[in-house]
Amino acid sequence: MNQNIPLNLYTVNRPLLGTVIESRRLTPDSRGPKNDVRHITFRFEEKLPYLPGQSAGIIVPGTDSRTGKPHKLRLYSIASVGAGDLGDHQTVSLCVVRHFWDNAATGEKGIPGLASSYLCDLKPKDQATMTGPVGRHFLLPEDFKKRDLIFTATGTGIAPYRGMLRELFETGYEGHVALYFGVQYRDVALYDDEFGAIQKRHPNFSYYKAISREETNPNPNEVPTRDNKMYVQALMYVHRDELKKSFEKPDTMIYLCGLKGMEAGIFPVLEQIGAELGEKESFVAKLKSRQQLRIEVY
Repeated sequence: MNQNIPLNLYTVNRPLLGTVIESRRLTPDSRGPKNDVRHITFRFEEKLPYLPGQSAGIIVPGTDSRTGKPHKLRLYSIASVGAGDLGDHQTVSLCVVRHFWDNAATGEKGIPGLASSYLCDLKPKDQATMTGPVGRHFLLPEDFKKRDLIFTATGTGIAPYRGMLRELFETGYEGHVALYFGVQYRDVALYDDEFGAIQKRHPNFSYYKAISREETNPNPNEVPTRDNKMYVQALMYVHRDELKKSFEKPDTMIYLCGLKGMEAGIFPVLEQIGAELGEKESFVAKLKSRQQLRIEVY
């Protein structure tokens, strides 16, 4: 794996000041605030080295009213290639959904998330303090050029793959990469145009969407899903013959990023693929032991 990983160059005690140069809504306004997802790009006076798959920390101004202490640091996956969206190594982009939560103790519902509201409300020329980069686990391997890669995501878990895919195809990638993206509605598939454009240019990239509120799981007996909705694992089951071809290669890697619990749906499909490939023990355990399964869930 990559040994030259930039880590913790900026900290809470020595943060980096970034200026917003873009805050673009990725979902239709008609989907309302609960489907408000923003692509936010910060620019810095100095260069910021990072790798696709790492995260940046956001320091929310003010103090926590419950503790009187500064708000806890929030980490967000970086959604840009290492050189940044402008290619000058002086920007970082984040993909942020406006979060709401329910307080079980008080019964209050739909409470705006502190950090996500802060970020989504930022306008161009506003500034924010950041830390990082952090993370060494969810990176591309140094020898990625000829490996097959399988990326799976739900919601804003798509963020790291945006940078990773650009990294792959800007450096002469020769393997095959498949992206499985689970979303509720077709019009909230984040960066859909970008991924579609990559697919047109590169025949070794396959882009698949599982639209849970618009499509039905065709194999509910083999891969049960809630209300027979189409989830990522159901789509992977449909494509298991294609996935088997990748996993027949000894160095194929699979990445999972998104809502915690997605493993519970995807792992059984991987185990079945392993069984069909003749694996006698747990295929998931084998992939983990070989560092070929990478998970980043929240």
